[in-house]
Amino acid sequence: MSDEDYAAFLQKANKDYAPVSGTGAASGGQISSKAHKAIRALGERFYSSDADEPFVDVTFEWSGSNLPDEAEFETLVDTGSVTAKEPPRSWDLTDSYKDVISAVQEAAGGGSEAAVYRVEETETRFIYYILALDKSHKQLVGVKALSIET
Repeated sequence: MSDEDYAAFLQKANKDYAPVSGTGAASGGQISSKAHKAIRALGERFYSSDADEPFVDVTFEWSGSNLPDEAEFETLVDTGSVTAKEPPRSWDLTDSYKDVISAVQEAAGGGSEAAVYRVEETETRFIYYILALDKSHKQLVGVKALSIET
């Protein structure tokens, strides 16, 4: 198998066939130009897993006064089932994504706590949403990243 064939195989294997969740999300694995400046400042930040996928900005309309629970968040995402909601510290035990969490909190206005939602698409394919509540705009803002866990 040539290098080009192998690269094409990897590209196809890592393609995200799920529809983009939320509104304002970038396609193609990039932070959109409409994202809050704190999230745009992350640049090409990747989540480390078997896929090493980039974080992509997401926004969901949300009129609640608190972050949604797992069942409420599941109504906002297009695919998969929400298997966990946890504080960022439980998800990021080594502080590898402290900048991502801070950017999400800043994008929500600075005073909002963030939460991490784990959405299972298949037994090995998960999407992590790091979100905070922007009460002034009645929305959830943050980033998501694909994780392949084998």
